[in-house]
Amino acid sequence: MALQTIDDDSLAELLFEVFRSRGCEGATLSLLSEVTGLKKSSLYHRFPAGKDDMVKAVVLYVGAQLHEHVIEPLLNSKEAPEQRFSKMIVTVNAFYCDGTKNCLLNVLGFGQVNAEISELLNKDYNAWLAALIQLGQEAGLNQNDAEVRSRHFMIVIQGALVIQRLTSNKQTFINSMNYEKKQFFK
Repeated sequence: MALQTIDDDSLAELLFEVFRSRGCEGATLSLLSEVTGLKKSSLYHRFPAGKDDMVKAVVLYVGAQLHEHVIEPLLNSKEAPEQRFSKMIVTVNAFYCDGTKNCLLNVLGFGQVNAEISELLNKDYNAWLAALIQLGQEAGLNQNDAEVRSRHFMIVIQGALVIQRLTSNKQTFINSMNYEKKQFFK
């Protein structure tokens, strides 16, 4: 049998989709092996601590994607704040497939997450929140209003994802993002 190889980013993306859809508890080694095309022994070779190392790799990968595609563009002051916010909404809609895909933060909350993973997730959340607050202030909101609206937006993302899964109303997430786009700067 030929040796299976896969680059780190491709592997992290495949693992991410499993963890995002199944959570940590539902992501069995058999399933992870099947999806990645790697034998269990190869997975353990790359991730000696098993699923904990895999989750960490996924969180680091998703964090890098978040910074590249959401946070850095929000901080790009060459465009108007409203334009940057609108582009972020497009990116967020694509990332969550209009609300049909889970947030890693949501599914990892179902089980025990070690302190290091929790810290990484918190760091990414706080970086996104800070970028939104800065964006709001650039648009003329005072510090308090920028913070309140930014925190509200982050809660709406998570809430809309959960409610869409609960109700199977495929418009929940899209409608929520469209509403936020209209309200954030008012």
